[in-house]
Amino acid sequence: MDHLYEAKKILSGCLFVPIEKIGDDADINSVHQIDSLNFSMIVMEVENLIRAEVDPLEVLELRTVKDLARILERHVQ
Repeated sequence: MDHLYEAKKILSGCLFVPIEKIGDDADINSVHQIDSLNFSMIVMEVENLIRAEVDPLEVLELRTVKDLARILERHVQ
């Protein structure tokens, strides 16, 4: 699985931004202004994909597309 692509796909769906406009090194907040609802949607999508809850400490460190990809990499085989 391409974790970076999956991370971008999740962000694209949750933030309503075309996937091609999301850079590999982008700060999530620069892709689209994040509010608590957007953030909750991102976490729910990740948890649906990995079929488990994400550790809240991991969620608190989520800042970039690559951070999200690393969370996926840790939880998806």
